[in-house]
Amino acid sequence: MFTQVLPRPSEWPFVLLVVACGLAGMGLASTPLAHAWGLGALALALLIGLLVTQPLPAAWRERAAPSLNLFKGPVLKTAIVLYGLRIPLDAVAGLGVGVLVLDAVQVLASLLLAAWLGPVLFRMPRNAALLIGAGNGICGAAAVLAAEPLLRGRDRDGAMAVAAVVVFGTLNMLLLPVMFHRWPGLFGDPADYALFTGATVQEVAQVLVAAQAMSPALVDTALLVKMARVMMLAPVLMGLALLARGGDGGTAGRRLPVPPFALLFALAMAVNGLGLLPDGPRPALAGADDLLLTLAMAALGLSTHLGLLRQAGWRPLALGALLWALLLAVAGAALISGLA
Repeated sequence: MFTQVLPRPSEWPFVLLVVACGLAGMGLASTPLAHAWGLGALALALLIGLLVTQPLPAAWRERAAPSLNLFKGPVLKTAIVLYGLRIPLDAVAGLGVGVLVLDAVQVLASLLLAAWLGPVLFRMPRNAALLIGAGNGICGAAAVLAAEPLLRGRDRDGAMAVAAVVVFGTLNMLLLPVMFHRWPGLFGDPADYALFTGATVQEVAQVLVAAQAMSPALVDTALLVKMARVMMLAPVLMGLALLARGGDGGTAGRRLPVPPFALLFALAMAVNGLGLLPDGPRPALAGADDLLLTLAMAALGLSTHLGLLRQAGWRPLALGALLWALLLAVAGAALISGLA
């Protein structure tokens, strides 16, 4: 996993800048305003990195590239593995088959439509579209970060995928409480809003904010439904790895089709699900994981100049809007028809 050497002394200023942006994002995420808008440390670290890098000269960004790649590579992969230790498989299994099927349909539909609509309708590279599909369908920015090394996307692809996830996840988070209080019987039982929230909202933090704004009694169920989607990150990563290797020709059969960090992520999920991890180290591991993910997001922001975003154009946001509407329509139809 750690194939890159540690930064040289001349690169430490860039490392310290990544750390500063990441810590600033984590600090802002604890403010009341960030809680009110459902903006977590990942999104804020990306935004801070974006703001900081804009006035810096191109030569600086070139010199910083090795340090930024360290955070977007080995650091990110380590964080994704640790993330597997946080997924409660036993609790998710108690949701029922209908809810798990709904989550699986949401994830598959988001990925398949992204892979189709991106190139056909918006003339986007398929891998860039798949990053948006993964973030929209699974777990927001964390899914984008996990899928980006497999799909080998450009910096602007990852940044625009995160932007689409944050924009429409925030809209989702604001819209659903309004729907709940205005039309509590839309799905028959007001408690079904918890299922709807967990099955449609992009970020875990946004699920928490939206459910709390509806009713504190809905929070646990909404989070469990959301975690069922997060649980699907491991098989999706393996599928994307196979897809990315599909064009390797004769070499594909001689190499491991799934990268080691994806296998370790699945192993971490199994360790957690089997209860092999003691409770003592869990808070420290979760804190370390949050920090590493935030640093990776800060590095992504620092790697992305607005010139790249202007080149990306409106297409990623338009694709994100379509996929967002899809999640709402599929989950709403399933609940109203009684299929979930």
